[in-house]
Amino acid sequence: MIVKIIIESIIYSLLYSAFMLILFNMQGAKHQLYNYPPDIKKRAIEKGIITQEQLNINAKKNKSIGVLVMVLLCIIIICAVNKEKTFFAGFLQSYIFFNAFSLFDALIIDTIWFCHSKWWVILGTEDMTEAYHDYVFHWKWFFLGFVSSIPLSVIVGGVVALLGLIF
Repeated sequence: MIVKIIIESIIYSLLYSAFMLILFNMQGAKHQLYNYPPDIKKRAIEKGIITQEQLNINAKKNKSIGVLVMVLLCIIIICAVNKEKTFFAGFLQSYIFFNAFSLFDALIIDTIWFCHSKWWVILGTEDMTEAYHDYVFHWKWFFLGFVSSIPLSVIVGGVVALLGLIF
């Protein structure tokens, strides 16, 4: 059971990461600036690359899409693959999946790739090496994820239990 959940957590993390990277590639860095460290966002606004209003709109839109995909992916794995039907199973497995992805995101995507690749660099912020190497910014979100993923896990658990009653 534990090995299965670990494998599913890795698969979940890779699938969700692929979704995020495809979205980033389609939209470009400007539409993903809400995920960047504060100094980079500030510089982009100062240089007219984006306005605060555009940044807020992009954040709401992409976060809504992202949360929906995260939740649906969890529900598919938990209900269709694992055949779970209880709130507790849905809650626990989604909590594990969300935090496994958060670890993958903080370590692989943010710390290794974002902080050390020009792929993420926004024109006009190339000189902001220190801001791009702000590891604390990325890891802070990983640790906050332990708490912030609880409400989403409650929702997934509820949906799993509801689907368990229906099917």
